[in-house]
Amino acid sequence: MSRQKVLIVDDDADLAENVAEILGEELAVEVEVVGTVGAALARAADHRFDLVLSDVRLPDGNGTALVEPIRSRWPHTEVILITGDATVDTAMAAVRGGAFAYVLKPLAPLEMLEIARRALAQTALADEREHLQAELSKSELRHRTVVEAVPALVLALDPAGRIALWNRRLEEATGFCRDEMVGKPGEGLIGHGGIHPLGRKKGGDILVRWERARVAEGERGASTATKDSGHDSWTYAVGMDVTAEQEMLRRTLRAERLAAVGTMAAGLAHEVRNPLNSATLQLQVLRRRLSKGDVRPESLDPVAGLIEEEIRRLERLVEDFLSFARPRPLDLQSTGLAELCQGVLTFAEHEAAAAGVSLTLDVEPDVPAIQADAARLRQVLQNLVRNALEAMPSGGRLAVRVRRAEGAVEIDVADTGAGFADEAPVFDAFFTTKSKGTGLGLSIVHGIVTDHGGTVRVRSQPGDTCFTVSLPA
Repeated sequence: MSRQKVLIVDDDADLAENVAEILGEELAVEVEVVGTVGAALARAADHRFDLVLSDVRLPDGNGTALVEPIRSRWPHTEVILITGDATVDTAMAAVRGGAFAYVLKPLAPLEMLEIARRALAQTALADEREHLQAELSKSELRHRTVVEAVPALVLALDPAGRIALWNRRLEEATGFCRDEMVGKPGEGLIGHGGIHPLGRKKGGDILVRWERARVAEGERGASTATKDSGHDSWTYAVGMDVTAEQEMLRRTLRAERLAAVGTMAAGLAHEVRNPLNSATLQLQVLRRRLSKGDVRPESLDPVAGLIEEEIRRLERLVEDFLSFARPRPLDLQSTGLAELCQGVLTFAEHEAAAAGVSLTLDVEPDVPAIQADAARLRQVLQNLVRNALEAMPSGGRLAVRVRRAEGAVEIDVADTGAGFADEAPVFDAFFTTKSKGTGLGLSIVHGIVTDHGGTVRVRSQPGDTCFTVSLPA
């Protein structure tokens, strides 16, 4: 940092040199000396001094004549006038002209140093303030340039929710210029973030995905970014036009649905054909026996029972297919998972006892209730428990565990059955390892859990298979 500069104006050369020596040594400044008003003005015309220390009586005029032209040329330069015969009028004129001080001779060195030190501090403070203001202006310009150049929609809302910033990309996307939008309510445009329609001046909407943040003004001008706290905060939002993306997603989903319908139709036709063929064969057996006059119950009842079983199999297949293809909207309510799991296991007790399977329920303390559709979750657990029981025809253990997880509650349904290969597509529609399964049970499980915003995963090896349902807490 360069040293400050002082100009001494006095026709007494010896006195001026003494003052220059004192100031230079004590204040560590650069000092120049001139003897007349004209020389001082000429020197100050193209050189900036931080302080001018001038005698009032000079050979070519009054030192007070230096104040206005020097302060006009260099606004931060301070001027101290020294005189031996001051009057109230001259003092007032000097102060009105912008002099820092108007002091009387003889001036003690310590007093002179203190006045000069205060004047130089005032100059340094003014310079720093100007520098900071210039940096602030450059920073604002730089940020404004970034906001205008960034390939995104940017707006800001003042604490009252009115639009305070509307960048060039928003003007191009909507057709509304900033003068039309600044000052208007803006909360409805961005909501709480996410995708919202944004109207265009010529009609129609674009879809914008917004990310928003609040900036609360802290003490001494500091700003603190928060999510949504404070009613006196400014809101900044950055958006991306996702109209084309959403249209492409809609077309992709439509194509996927059509492909899924074709796959499901083929799978359903295949699954329906097996029980139909079996029922048809049994009907032919029944017809042959009747044509022979064999009407004994012991001859006809087994055939009728097989036909009835295949019809019920068809009925289950249709019900599962409808549950998979047309899921009902969720009826979300506060649901306690411990009670739900206990109810499912109680319902399965008879079947488990008949197969020689032991049932256990382990619930961690303080597991919270969740927002869920209890009937749909019961369907999930019933499917998983039924699959586990069918995987252990010769007996085993079935354990249900409920526990907390980070941001979620998890339910394990574990069995000691034969298991299946890790790569088996168990959640795909119509995939089954059972001779008479519909292949839709786990697909329905996956769909219901996904609708709840959760996930379902599985690990399996002989003697240890575990399905884990994770639901948002």
